[in-house]
Amino acid sequence: MSRLDRVAVSALAGALLGVTGIALQFYLAFTARQLPAIETIIRFFSYFTILTNLLVTVYFLVCALAPSSRLGQFGARPEVGTAVTVYILVVGVVYQTVLRGLVPLNEWGRVADNIIHGLVPLYTLGYWLWFISTKPVPVRTLPYWLLYPAAYLAYTLLHGMVAHFYPYPFVDAGALGYQQVLVNSLLVLLVILGLSLLLASVANWRHRKGAASA
Repeated sequence: MSRLDRVAVSALAGALLGVTGIALQFYLAFTARQLPAIETIIRFFSYFTILTNLLVTVYFLVCALAPSSRLGQFGARPEVGTAVTVYILVVGVVYQTVLRGLVPLNEWGRVADNIIHGLVPLYTLGYWLWFISTKPVPVRTLPYWLLYPAAYLAYTLLHGMVAHFYPYPFVDAGALGYQQVLVNSLLVLLVILGLSLLLASVANWRHRKGAASA
């Protein structure tokens, strides 16, 4: 099997894992809803976890099924794959350190929870280590990686003002106030920056090492 085939198969497996986690979580949320269907759907897709798992799934699908397309060529850039990996790692890190155990889960809830907060981040990291981390990552692109979480925070606060719904307790401006939410968001931002610098440094070091030994 060629390297391109291994990339496609591995990416397709990652996409299937992401689809499984999102679909199971959506089914559980929708069947247990106490709100109208539309509001349930809006709230479901208001979670950074769900949006980022969806982003990872789309990324893997493009890598597997349309690598030669314009979008596939964009996704093949190492800084793009590294940014996607950072986002999903933040999902896992924040959940495991801050959010785990806050919501009681049934058996299938734990399965979905472990997929979207555990297996998908770990699989994406493995994919990055195997297929991406030997390519150079321009450090100058790191500020652009913050656009997605910044846009998410802006949406969360604006949507919260209208719907009085905040998906995570540390961004609940109604309970904490905007000053504390901004402080909490800054801490998450530092985690994102730290992981971004770490992964970019690892990739650039592996690239230099490979070039030196060639």
